[in-house]
Amino acid sequence: MGKLTKEEEMLLSSYSASSSTKGTLFFYVNALILSLAPLYLFYGVHQMEVADSLVVWTLSAAGTAYLLVMACKNQKKLLKHQIVMKRGPAVDREINTKFASDKKMTIKEKEERALFRKNEVADTESTYLSVFYTNTLFLTIMLISAFFLLANLAPVFNLLISTIGSAALVAFLSTAKN
Repeated sequence: MGKLTKEEEMLLSSYSASSSTKGTLFFYVNALILSLAPLYLFYGVHQMEVADSLVVWTLSAAGTAYLLVMACKNQKKLLKHQIVMKRGPAVDREINTKFASDKKMTIKEKEERALFRKNEVADTESTYLSVFYTNTLFLTIMLISAFFLLANLAPVFNLLISTIGSAALVAFLSTAKN
């Protein structure tokens, strides 16, 4: 085994478990917005004042955002391979029709382009699906716990347990193997 070529290194890095910079930024922005949304509910429903609850709100938002980013990244890893398998034949057809008239391109080059395109499609779709799944699950668990299960708790404890607890449960569920 010698050194890998530049193309092989690019192909291997494209199938790695790490997220792209754009995807990671998207996860952080989404998690920040999603972690701040329940604070408005607690302000309106539980009459928590901003000046009195700023430390608790900051702690809640930071903990929730961190756990949601971790959950999105875990969920993306789970979804990416499944999407490659499902979208593979369609991407192959797309590449074959796009480059059917190009006689200069070899079969190997077409296969490489198809692999890069499959990875690109899977990366994008898995990013959006993981955010959708994580957001839906978090909001559902948080709303049920905050306004039904923990309704009689003091607002400060209700906020901390319902937001951080829901985010922790979503992060735990995102570590599943299948």
